[in-house]
Amino acid sequence: MKGPRGLGGRATSPVALPWLLGVWLLLWGSVSPLAIVSGLFIAVGLLWVTPQPAVEIGLRFRPLAVARLVFFVTIDLFISSCRVTWHVVTPRLPESAIYDVPVRVRGGLMITLVAIAVTAVPGSTVIDAHPEEGVLEIHVFDASSPDAEENIRRDVRLLERRITAAFGSRAERERAT
Repeated sequence: MKGPRGLGGRATSPVALPWLLGVWLLLWGSVSPLAIVSGLFIAVGLLWVTPQPAVEIGLRFRPLAVARLVFFVTIDLFISSCRVTWHVVTPRLPESAIYDVPVRVRGGLMITLVAIAVTAVPGSTVIDAHPEEGVLEIHVFDASSPDAEENIRRDVRLLERRITAAFGSRAERERAT
C-alpha cells in the first residue's frame, strides 16, 4: 500500500501520518480540535518536505532460536566476566590485540546485531565495522594465546550463526552457515 508522495516522488509509509500526529498530540499534551488540526498540518508538511525512503527491516523472529541465542550469550557473559575478573585481579595483564574478523552477513542491521553481541561480552569490543567489505575490527582483551585470532573468528562465526538463526532471512541463514 502506497502512502502520500513527497517532493522526491517517493512513497511514504501509511503509518507515518498517524504516528507523527500521535507524537504531536503527546507533545501538545491534549487532544483538542486545534491540536489535531495543527498536528495534521505539520505532519503533512513534514512528509511533503522530507520524504523518506521505505526501510525494509527484514527481521524474522524465531522464538526457539532467540531463546537459544539468549542462553548461549548468557553463558558467554558469565565465562568472559570470570576471565576478565581473573586477569584484572592478577598482577600481570594479558597482551591485547586488534583483529579484522570477516562476517558473512551483509545487511546493516544483522552486522549491527553481531557487533552488539560481540561487544556485550566482556573481553572483546568492536571498534569499527566495514559493512561493504564484511569485516568487523575487534579489540580482544586477552590475546596472549597463540590461537587468539582463530578463537575470536570462531566465536564471531558462532554468534553470527545464532543471530541469523534467531532473526535472519533464509538467505542470511544460508550465508552464515
